[in-house]
Amino acid sequence: MATDMSESDLRSKLLDGQYDLAISQGESLGTAGGLSLAAESISAKVMLGYVDKPRDHAKRARKLAAKALELDANSQNALVQYALAYGFETQSSSPFRAWRKKLPQKTLMAIIDVREKYPEDPRGDALLGAWHLGIVRKAGEKRAQNMFMASEQSGIAHYEAALSRAPHDIIILSNFSAVLLTIDAERHQDKARQLLERIYNSSAKNAVEVDVKSRMDQFRNHLDDPKTLMMLAENLLDGERVNDLPADSDQ
Repeated sequence: MATDMSESDLRSKLLDGQYDLAISQGESLGTAGGLSLAAESISAKVMLGYVDKPRDHAKRARKLAAKALELDANSQNALVQYALAYGFETQSSSPFRAWRKKLPQKTLMAIIDVREKYPEDPRGDALLGAWHLGIVRKAGEKRAQNMFMASEQSGIAHYEAALSRAPHDIIILSNFSAVLLTIDAERHQDKARQLLERIYNSSAKNAVEVDVKSRMDQFRNHLDDPKTLMMLAENLLDGERVNDLPADSDQ
């Protein structure tokens, strides 16, 4: 569809927090860049808890990223968004559905593709860290290792690798701290506190990061309460709908 909207304009809409507008205009643009930005905007809403059915939205984001890859198989953002959306779909699926659909395996293949084609992109390391720790969270360390060769140690190492390249990335810091708290809040309390403090001391560069920091602020008054930290982290990773939605979000 012909449009005067550029991919740069769409990126600006996303970074301004105009998620729905970026989605609709990205789809209308129909380019690999436009479709991947639409997928990125959907995943941002899933991550921030701005949707009622995170699995359905994650599937939509994955399909848009897949269309982008049909147009440009080497699009960096499309590859990242495809892997990210698969990860959100896996995270929001029941263990039975994830097993039946082979979602962990498909997610891992998508992540490997990102890392092989763009090894310098810290998002590849973060995605792999999230994959390992997400499976440990769902299955437990022993089953994660036996079924998928996933481990807590590997997950932490990949997240640390991502942060060595992007030490102030608020999104990576928030996801890392949250998943550690869901695995064992008491054991990871000190590490999670350090990650959270880095978020609180970082300056948000755009509306997406402002929204992420706002969600992570709910942890600030409970840094000495592992039980509450775990509950908050579980709600966040399970896509609990937030109450104060921006005007641009679905009602």
